Amino acid sequence: MLSILHQSFWRDEAFSVLLSAKSLKDILLLTIKDTSPPLYYFLLHFWIKLFGDSEYIVRTLSLGFHILLVISSFFMLKHLIKNWKLSIVGSLAVLLNPFLLEYAFEARCYSFFAFLIVTATYFFLKKKNFVSSIFLALSLLTHNFGIFFLLAFVIFWIYKNRSSLIKSIKSAISLFTLPFIAFGIWFLFLWNQWTKVAGGFWIEPKNSSIFLETFRTYFQGSTDYASKGMIYNLVVVLVILGIFYWFNKYISQKDKEIDIKNESVLIFLFLIPFLIVYLISAFWIPIFHERYLMPILPIFIIWIIYSLFKLSKLNKYLSYFIFAIGISYIIFLIQGSEEIVKKTTKPAINYGVQQVLSKISDDDVIIPESELNFLEVKYYVKKQRPDIPVYVYLPNKTPVFYIGSVLFEKNEIIDKYPENKKIWIITKDGGSYLKTD
Repeated sequence: MLSILHQSFWRDEAFSVLLSAKSLKDILLLTIKDTSPPLYYFLLHFWIKLFGDSEYIVRTLSLGFHILLVISSFFMLKHLIKNWKLSIVGSLAVLLNPFLLEYAFEARCYSFFAFLIVTATYFFLKKKNFVSSIFLALSLLTHNFGIFFLLAFVIFWIYKNRSSLIKSIKSAISLFTLPFIAFGIWFLFLWNQWTKVAGGFWIEPKNSSIFLETFRTYFQGSTDYASKGMIYNLVVVLVILGIFYWFNKYISQKDKEIDIKNESVLIFLFLIPFLIVYLISAFWIPIFHERYLMPILPIFIIWIIYSLFKLSKLNKYLSYFIFAIGISYIIFLIQGSEEIVKKTTKPAINYGVQQVLSKISDDDVIIPESELNFLEVKYYVKKQRPDIPVYVYLPNKTPVFYIGSVLFEKNEIIDKYPENKKIWIITKDGGSYLKTD
């Protein structure tokens, strides 16, 4: 049994499940009022209808998209390096990456989002622009940060075809028409959502330290495990070697016109979205979070593997060194992933609710200690005892929008505790107690 698959939902996951359990019409109308597009919730809606809403069932959808992401990564590597054995080894770096693995077990859209962007990139490299455009369009309807990846594609296309823009217009039409239509459909709602975010969001202001912090988070994850430090040290060596290949290539061609190949789109796709979001966060409103930009991680991994492959062709002994470091990295990733999937990192809200429900009376009520945990408590109580009222205590009666407030019903929000009733409190860590004052 994988503990990470069965642990209690946290608030964002509870939001996903509660929203996806509603009708398609309600999902659309509620996401318009929230901060994300509806596509993932539509898919989760049908997944729940077919298989149920238990923790491991709901999270299996994200795990499935993670597997699809690995498959897309394999085919992209195979296309780039023309070696299926090395492509399998390289795709293991995506499969076992600690950050990607953690979100593969969350009932959120991030693994799906990463799969869409990587697959769009693969078909772009295969010069199947229309198929690529389908996945780009779907990414825009999955996460609002999809617009930054679309912008990266546009900038790359303009840069690559800068000397023949008119002649290349046909390829632009096949690549960008569907994404632009999707963006146009969602734009009004996107603007309203981002205006709301600009009024105040939960993310703290960022500075240039996020470059190093993000790199560390992407390759170590957020879970503690024994090989965490060794994985980071090995990946630093591999990245330095990969960058050295491009530095050496630039030096050797500095007096020549460098041929811009389609493979260079990888650089645009992990740099441009990151820089745009960093600049927005530094000079306007903080919106930078590593998980929102998760597609850049598998793309960066693929780019480094491609670079290492090219570098290994330059010198036989260097290729042995790269192979040894790479295999060591994979071995430590395997060890780390074994620990990650056996750990629980979410507060056991389900346990606290279960304990309360085992001794609650019909006239009692349940209130989470923090409004941040209202949706988890609501989900677990309503699943077992839909007759028991669950309230969220808010003295000003106005929940902030970024905690899933679109799912806070008016009759569930109170500004004073009910009188003449037993009130059971669920704490933030999954504990519980009977309120006495």
